[in-house]
Amino acid sequence: MPRIQCKMCGGMVEVTGETVAECPYCGSTTTFPKLDNERREQLYARAEHFRQLNDFDRAFAVFETIVKENATDAEAYWGMVLCRFGIEYVEDPGTRERIPTCNRLQYDSILTDADYLSALENADSYERDVYEREGKRIAELQKRILLISSQEKPYDVFICYKEKSEAGTRTKDSSLAQEIYYQLTNEGYKVFFARITLEDKLGINYEPYIFAALNSSRVMLVVGTCREYFDAVWVKNEWRRFLKLMKGDSSRLLIPCYHGMDPYDLPEELSMFQSQDMAKIGFLQDLVRGVKKVLSAAKEGHQASQEKTDSPTVSNLLKRVVIFLKNR
Repeated sequence: MPRIQCKMCGGMVEVTGETVAECPYCGSTTTFPKLDNERREQLYARAEHFRQLNDFDRAFAVFETIVKENATDAEAYWGMVLCRFGIEYVEDPGTRERIPTCNRLQYDSILTDADYLSALENADSYERDVYEREGKRIAELQKRILLISSQEKPYDVFICYKEKSEAGTRTKDSSLAQEIYYQLTNEGYKVFFARITLEDKLGINYEPYIFAALNSSRVMLVVGTCREYFDAVWVKNEWRRFLKLMKGDSSRLLIPCYHGMDPYDLPEELSMFQSQDMAKIGFLQDLVRGVKKVLSAAKEGHQASQEKTDSPTVSNLLKRVVIFLKNR
């Protein structure tokens, strides 16, 4: 009998053919795919493996493959939705219930997401009930996170790096990133550096603050001392999200900053950007100068746009003349 990881807790569950069942490990009522052949079973196992590791991009790609092979697979569409919003289920210590957390917030509601609607369209009545229940829970979560993030002041620079090694010790990357943080802060810029920016938010969901910083920052610095750290799940999660923002806004800039490694070992997506060697004499001065140029250009562009918007046109002035005449 085929087995697959429960999307709520990760426990290995035997798939009996029912599309909705209760997980014997966490007690959650959740949906399960129809595994009618070995290839489908392997694809789902691979997708769920990546999703449980919070490697949402790789998991999304596998779910996308399933959809291409079967455009009526509701569970694959739902898997794509969970990946797009970075949904991870954590246990509530009081109720033991599995609660959704969002690691990839989107401005658009999950309830209008194209893949969510495709999941509902192709689901049976039992699956649809679960998808709609979870969709509403995630939509409420979105609203709460967006409310918090809207209260954050805009950032200029986002520093992306790996904070701890596998042994739990602080990485050299973190120390190098902190030097950059202090230099840019002394220059008067508002910089997101997780070690300091989030230090007073222990025990709080970090996503609202990360989301706000990613969306407002004009520059991202990706700091790393080895390929493994550039590719670390949460590091990659941040720089890939910034890359997507860059596609819609050409004024943003990403700068890979490496130390003690060959620049050719940078991840392929980052290799196309002009990188900076942190071991080079004068690195910090060059970096600050480059950041200043980008932020100054962005500020000037914003002011020009604002002036253009605020400038009175002949048409507007004539309308005001008519109003004043009517009011004598």
